[in-house]
Amino acid sequence: MGFWSRRKGVTDDIKETPDNCLNKYEEGKPVLPVEEPEKSTKKLKIPLNKTTSDVKYILKTIFFPCPICSEINTVDLSELDPIMGGETMCVHCQVVLHIPGGYLTHSEVPKLKVYAGLPVAVRKFPLFYWNHPVINDLEQQGITRIIIQYGLWGFCQRCHHQFSPAVLINLPHTSGEIVDYRSLSSEEMNEMKSLRAGCCPYCSHRILLVIISDVPHYVISASENLAHRWEED
Repeated sequence: MGFWSRRKGVTDDIKETPDNCLNKYEEGKPVLPVEEPEKSTKKLKIPLNKTTSDVKYILKTIFFPCPICSEINTVDLSELDPIMGGETMCVHCQVVLHIPGGYLTHSEVPKLKVYAGLPVAVRKFPLFYWNHPVINDLEQQGITRIIIQYGLWGFCQRCHHQFSPAVLINLPHTSGEIVDYRSLSSEEMNEMKSLRAGCCPYCSHRILLVIISDVPHYVISASENLAHRWEED
């Protein structure tokens, strides 16, 4: 979709190192740690991702206005995974966009939306995550684990490095706690350590572009089918 080629050029221009992120001081003050969410049943009102459902088909391409700047973007359907969809960047305002795979398979199209990344300070991410209505809904359904597969994307706002859901879901927890959804690689552990200190490990930027989307039924069904296959003797 052209997203990764644009992203690579931006990342290569960043000269700061991960060590700068953990040890950097601004105006004589140390980097603030990630804020821990308060244990409360009362949920905070948070901003949500801007979306658009105004998606048009022309042959094997979809056209839609960017939810942020309203300029028209196009995506070739062949670039979408039927389940996971795909990510791209608005060619005009450079915001990260998620396009659900249902647009390729024509599954649940009336309910689908294109999501735009929302700027969230790294240290505010736990509050954003735990107060998000999608996360609350998944908890009530008892399927929170699906977020590791679909529904959560996070990118550095500056260098556009994409952080895995496994890293992101560990940020809302205490500094010594790891959520055991799966083992983290050494690179992911370093990323998590840096983000818990409040900034991107690759460029020291302090703001993420986050997308938390609704999880379509076809994604839930695919996840359940995969789980059943692993359980078969």
